[in-house]
Amino acid sequence: MSDKEGSGFAILRPIAQIIEYYPRCARLVWDAAGAHAVLAIGVSILGAVVPAAQVWITKIVIDNVVSAVSDGGGAAVDWIGLLIPVAGVFGVWILGSICSAAATGLQEKVGFLAGNHSQYLILRKAAQLDIAFFENSVFFDEMEKARSEIFRSHNLAILSLLIVSSLTGLIAMLAVLLSVHWAAPIILLVTAAPQVIVGGHYAGRRFSLFGARASNRRMAEYLSRILASREAVKEIRIFALHEELLRRFRNFWELFSKETLRLRFAEERFGFLLGLITMMGTASIWAYAVVRAVGGHISVGTVALAFQAAEQGRSGFSSLFRNLGLFYEHTIFAGILFRFLDLDPRSVEGALAPPPASPVPVPDRLTQSIEFRNVSFRYPGSDKYVVKNVSFTIRVRESVAIVGENGAGKTTVVKLLARFYDPTEGAIYLDGRDLREYDLASLRRQIGVIFQDFVRYDLSAKENVGFGQVDLLDDDDRIERAAYEGGASDLIKGLPKGYDTVLGKEFDEGVDLSGGEWQKIALSRAFMKEAEVLILDEPTAALDAFAERDVFSRFAELTSDRTAIFISHRFSTVRMADHILVLQQGELVEQGSHEQLLAQDGRYAQMFNTQAKQYR
Repeated sequence: MSDKEGSGFAILRPIAQIIEYYPRCARLVWDAAGAHAVLAIGVSILGAVVPAAQVWITKIVIDNVVSAVSDGGGAAVDWIGLLIPVAGVFGVWILGSICSAAATGLQEKVGFLAGNHSQYLILRKAAQLDIAFFENSVFFDEMEKARSEIFRSHNLAILSLLIVSSLTGLIAMLAVLLSVHWAAPIILLVTAAPQVIVGGHYAGRRFSLFGARASNRRMAEYLSRILASREAVKEIRIFALHEELLRRFRNFWELFSKETLRLRFAEERFGFLLGLITMMGTASIWAYAVVRAVGGHISVGTVALAFQAAEQGRSGFSSLFRNLGLFYEHTIFAGILFRFLDLDPRSVEGALAPPPASPVPVPDRLTQSIEFRNVSFRYPGSDKYVVKNVSFTIRVRESVAIVGENGAGKTTVVKLLARFYDPTEGAIYLDGRDLREYDLASLRRQIGVIFQDFVRYDLSAKENVGFGQVDLLDDDDRIERAAYEGGASDLIKGLPKGYDTVLGKEFDEGVDLSGGEWQKIALSRAFMKEAEVLILDEPTAALDAFAERDVFSRFAELTSDRTAIFISHRFSTVRMADHILVLQQGELVEQGSHEQLLAQDGRYAQMFNTQAKQYR
């Protein structure tokens, strides 16, 4: 491509990108605030013609005053004719003030609604994507970019309205300026036009810089959160990490901000120089008006009109082109949002296989078994298999424990069963069907899981328990029963507002709980779910041995009519299971009952006896 062609493409690129993205931006604004946007446009247009009307009526007032003075004044003055235009200026001024106030309020509301709608779209899209996306750094960067630039939707909505207003007001002012000379509007346009080209150029450079420096900013924001985190403060203090983390925070933030500030200063320098050119165009119109007035070709009122209209026209062009530059910038940044919203759910390695044409609902009552057949799995982006050729069968309504050292693949087995991932090799069968044949939502309804890193919702105790079966969130009796089954009933009743007490320290009225108390809340959430398969992935780690045994005794009792799977490192709990699976480095090395495995004197017996010695 020649330099000439490249230059031509650079000039056309902003137009092409606006054509590509703005229709979707407009649709987003319409979906978020259609009626308010239409009303805002109407009020803005009405208010935009007010300055031109003021300039024109002011010209009439001045010419009338000059005429009255020339006629000698006195009793012959037509005071009504003089004062009516003055009242007109006042009336127009009042109208402009009303429109300005109304337009500002409406613009802010439209912007707020557009930004809120964009945030909703991002979160809805994130909820639709598989877990594999969240473990992919490229995707996570794209999502964080979209979230961090959400204000663009707010600003773009407001800018759209401001441009309509600016353009209307500018056309009206240039029409007034035509009474001075037909070339006056052209002079203003020619001297102001370079601003929009420069604005578009720097908007493109800011977008490129944003992409290149996003990782630096994200790291700086991460370090900022860590330094201000209630959870991390104790460890930061005890290991004296604050100075090191502060140094890194400043370093990453400076890497991001240095180029940003350099670009901003360069843009301001060019803006200042181009502003001088526009001022020179305005001054030439003033000079022309003065010369014409001295020669008796135009009135004094027309001179005043020329001064006001040219200055407001210059200001209007500058405002319009500045807004157009920002408009282009926000539009290309909006492309980040739309690219995220357009993500193909299967575009990331490890995403779930597409659903069959006619997915099968999971039966309300399982009758056969859960079967792993030669299942192997490696996480996306890794060549290491964390589960290797694993095969086993779990009969329905059987209690099964999975044991093994850290990293043995226990939690991965649970994730595969809950179909957070599909096996890399092999297949998992539920009641004789491959999991991939079932409707995913139906499958998830029949499998309840509480992980070790369960979520602590800074919401009411009722919601923390009720979220286990969100469609029963208003069923107080069901929630209280789940709290009793999970061992949290007495704990919740002792809170200041009972089930309405807000938990956690995120909000002022929140009551924080100990680790063990939080685990009882999480267990109650698990019992809330009316699922055929209930899985506990070591959620009792913060409980003492007696409390854990009590929990699992209750768990065994309450799940006697369901399939129960649990992971635990305490063998006093594990021995309660009907069947035990022993994993080692991703492979199933043993399985059987507690007594059978002890009799084999293998890996399970070794782990059991090692732990038992600690209590002798």
